Amino acid sequence: MIYQTLAVLSLVSSASAYVPPDNAQQKALWESFKTEFSKSYATMGEELNRFSNFVTNLKVAYERNSNERLAGGSAVHGTTFFSDLSQEEFSQRFLLTQPSSESSNITATSETFAPPSKTLALVDWTGKYTTAVKDQGYCGSCWAFSATEQIESDTIRTLGLTYKLSPAQITQCDKNGVNGCGGGNIPSAFNYVKSAGGIETEANYPYSSALYNGATGTCVANSAYYNTVTVSSYASVSGEANMGSYLQTKGPLAVTVDASTWNSYKSGIVTSCGTSINHAVQAVGVDTAAGGYWKVRNSWATSFGESGFIRLAYGKNTCGIASYAGYYVAVTKK
Repeated sequence: MIYQTLAVLSLVSSASAYVPPDNAQQKALWESFKTEFSKSYATMGEELNRFSNFVTNLKVAYERNSNERLAGGSAVHGTTFFSDLSQEEFSQRFLLTQPSSESSNITATSETFAPPSKTLALVDWTGKYTTAVKDQGYCGSCWAFSATEQIESDTIRTLGLTYKLSPAQITQCDKNGVNGCGGGNIPSAFNYVKSAGGIETEANYPYSSALYNGATGTCVANSAYYNTVTVSSYASVSGEANMGSYLQTKGPLAVTVDASTWNSYKSGIVTSCGTSINHAVQAVGVDTAAGGYWKVRNSWATSFGESGFIRLAYGKNTCGIASYAGYYVAVTKK
C-alpha cells in the first residue's frame, strides 16, 4: 500500500537525508489523500496549489518524526486532513495567532494538591466525565469549545447531569474583549456564562455552517433556554504536579497548548513540541509513571489523531501544557 510506503519514509532516522517520494508515489499519495478526506477543489489552479502544500507537508512530517526519534518520543506524523494547507493557513484557520489575555471578572482561587501517585494506573475520564469529541471547523473558537467542554465535565462530575452545551453561544455572544472565530480565552468564556445567567444546549443553539467556515455571526441567545447550568467560580491548578494530582483525583482540566505541529499528528506520545501558546483544549487523562503522558481531547473532530485525542509526554511541559494554569468550574443547576 502507498500509505505503508509513506510510513516507512516518514519513520527513517534523522541520520538519513530526506528522500522525497517520486512523482508516481506523490500522485498516488495525493489521490489517496483526496479520497480519504473527501477533498475536492474548484479549479485546477487551486488543486495544483494544494498539491504543492501536500508535497511540502510530506517533508515536514518526515522532519517531525526525526525530531521525535531524537527526543525519545513515539509520536507518528504523516498525512492528515490538514495536509493540503500551508502551515500559515493552518495557523490562521485552526489556531489562535494572538490569544486574548487570560483575564476574567470571576474570582479565581488557586488550589494545591498532594504530589501525584507514580504507581497509580492511567486515569482516563473519557466517556465518564466527558461528552463526545467536537468539531470547531475553520473557526478559531477553540477557547469556547475548551470552556464548554469543561462546564459539561464539571456538571457531570458535581451534579451527575449530562448536557451537551453550546460552544456557538459562547463564540457569538461573549464580547468581553474577545473576537469569536478570531480568538478568545477560557476565563472570559466562563465569565460570559456567569454574567449571562446560563448557557443553552447544543440542540437549542447549534453550531452553524457559517460558524464552521469561520464567520462569527450574530448572537442569537435566548434566555428562555437558560435552564441547564451556570458558572459560579473557577480555580487555577498551576504546574504539572498539581495538574496531575487533580486529574488523578478529580476530573478533566481545561488547558492551553502550542499546537503548531499537530496538523501532521497521527498517533503516539508527543515529546518534540514548542511552547508558544496558540490553542485551547481539555486534558482528560494522565499517566504520571515513568514514560507517562497527558491524554488531551481536541476539537478537530474524530479524524484527528487518535480518534480526536492526542497524547503529550508528562512531566516535560510538552507543548506548553503547564505554561498557563488549568481551570475547573464550579457549576450550579438552574
